[in-house]
Amino acid sequence: MAPALPPGRRWSFKTLRVLILRVPSSFCQLTREEVLWAARTEMEALHRVLIHRYGMLNYYPSARDVDRLPEMNIIDFCDTCNKSVPIYILPGDCYLPRIVLHNYVYRRWFRPYRSEIEHQRFLCKFITPQDLPNEYPPSHSTISTVVSLNRAICAEVEKTRRRFDKLLVSDRQAVPRSSMMMDETRFHILQPLFRAILILIPSQNYHHEDSGAIGRLPVLLVLTGVTDGLSAPITFDSIANNIEGYAEEKPETVKTTLKTAIDFVLDLEAREATALGLQPDPVASWKPSHCFYSNWQETQAGEPPAGPSSRFVDMEKFPEWSGGGQWYDSDYMVKLEQREFRMERARIAAESNILSPKSIEH
Repeated sequence: MAPALPPGRRWSFKTLRVLILRVPSSFCQLTREEVLWAARTEMEALHRVLIHRYGMLNYYPSARDVDRLPEMNIIDFCDTCNKSVPIYILPGDCYLPRIVLHNYVYRRWFRPYRSEIEHQRFLCKFITPQDLPNEYPPSHSTISTVVSLNRAICAEVEKTRRRFDKLLVSDRQAVPRSSMMMDETRFHILQPLFRAILILIPSQNYHHEDSGAIGRLPVLLVLTGVTDGLSAPITFDSIANNIEGYAEEKPETVKTTLKTAIDFVLDLEAREATALGLQPDPVASWKPSHCFYSNWQETQAGEPPAGPSSRFVDMEKFPEWSGGGQWYDSDYMVKLEQREFRMERARIAAESNILSPKSIEH
């Protein structure tokens, strides 16, 4: 009789493989649907880990280098491709925990079992530009500098692609290895939306909101003027009722909330996918790792599935989200956010103690 897979239980693909190898087959006849569920939920967990880990590294290009950006490494290349919008975190006196932004954006973007997660597809990349003036609100000059910086970053992405393609053909051993490395770059695409629109977050707008409340954070939505590859021009007509003003009266830069900005980009993402199809195509780009195939063979669940993994789970048999991805979201990422707030409170308390009259007297 097949073992039950209760909702919320963290059965990973690896765990199922070990069970099948160590438990007599009469006690471990898992269905193909159960193994597919386990494979997808493990992929969801890995996707969340990688998007968080490399998103938290941040990318720190200098505004002074807009005409000569340093070479982009493979991690930043992968973390820029297959993203729909850059989120620029502008300098300020307030500390804005990246984990709060990550948790908020990921939860608005992700659809359990159904989101396309291969090749590190995600909604955004966080960028922290250096050598910008610490001003509030950001001036037209600062916004224009960020737009120019974004164009330079996009150009560097394409230059990096050509560099790695050349190495992969001529000298594969010279290619830097990392957990993010891929065998080819054709499935890592700089999305047209990434060139066309930016979200700017002035750090001064942050007042210690957690991921449940940060949606009301004031931000700027900026059109760059680049429309190459889009199915249609971008206008702000659909969010006209949620626009709170224009930065220095420029119609291409609107003031709104983070929630409105993220939902606006999600709608644009859906519009482009409907008109032109997702790029890379989830079916054509399905290329599971050797480890996936090895694990699959050991589960004895028949022929390996055709991807993408968004097709793995039968929602009628698994109506509630559970597994590794759900655990990371509801447990691990919550604890990381709580820890970040504890550390920030401790830092503020320590600074207050140093500046207190008694400390100064001593």
